[in-house]
Amino acid sequence: MTTLADVARLAGVGTGTASRAISGKGYVDPDTKRRVLDAAAELGYRRNAAARALRERRSRVVGLMLPDIHNEFYTASAAVLQADLHAAGYQLLVLATGNDADAEKAAWETMLDRQVDGVVHVPVDPDGTPPPGLPVVQLNRHTRTATTPAVVSDDIAGVAELTRTVIDAGHRDLVALVGAPELSTSAERLTGFRRAATAAGLVEDAAAGPRYRVLVTEFSADGGAAAMERIADDLPGAVVALSARLVMGALRWAGERGIAIPDDLSLAGLGDPEWFAVWQPPITSFAPALAGMGHRAAQELIAAMTDPASASSGVVRLPGRVLVRGSVRAAAG
Repeated sequence: MTTLADVARLAGVGTGTASRAISGKGYVDPDTKRRVLDAAAELGYRRNAAARALRERRSRVVGLMLPDIHNEFYTASAAVLQADLHAAGYQLLVLATGNDADAEKAAWETMLDRQVDGVVHVPVDPDGTPPPGLPVVQLNRHTRTATTPAVVSDDIAGVAELTRTVIDAGHRDLVALVGAPELSTSAERLTGFRRAATAAGLVEDAAAGPRYRVLVTEFSADGGAAAMERIADDLPGAVVALSARLVMGALRWAGERGIAIPDDLSLAGLGDPEWFAVWQPPITSFAPALAGMGHRAAQELIAAMTDPASASSGVVRLPGRVLVRGSVRAAAG
């Protein structure tokens, strides 16, 4: 088995220099570093992660707990998170909780069994608490009792701007589709929607005149379609679907009903998966800064793992942007 001493000997340097060149910790001049890395590649040298973990008393593994590994909303942040953690010398262990509180508890046990150094966590249980003493950063959602940092999108401001965009197109009859109200994402998106609708003079559940309605459903395509079916006999001028999956459900329902977007019904959404831009017509949406959220979460967690005493707390809200496309048209005057 090739050792670090073998690499150092071939490169003509000391083992300390070889270690710094390979780990990236400490300065090594570029020519020497290239020589060491070439020697390591020639000899097939690989660092012994287990031995390093024993020396440092750290696993160099970070957990990522997601409700759904297939949801592009989470994978966009996770890709940046993984790159940043890898650059800092950490591996990522990903567990999906399936939006189930019991599965979330089991995932915490797995993280502790694997002796992870920290966890980036998208909460499922709004009242849940992480294991004590473990560095944790919440991502996208935050619990009601969070004492750890949480990195989220500024959905209140973003959805308010999105709703104003729809209202500015002349719409005075709106419906919002939103997920479970106990989730912070649902609550904050709904706050933004209501803030803009109320400011424009729309009245919730009014029988006539400027109005808005709120339909609570599952954050899924089926949930979006089911919600649309509930208003099939009293369609608004515009629907604001507050997740990409809800947009998908609304589009599926409209297609099955022969309702044209935006000729018969304007539609605005949240998120920016690739298909939003290629769908015809492209979807007007509020796009959270998912990459920025992943990067900030990595920074917060690395800081907490490096110096737990200096770990921050509270919610960090990152602004997104409203993308105006063709799925919202001017209301008939």
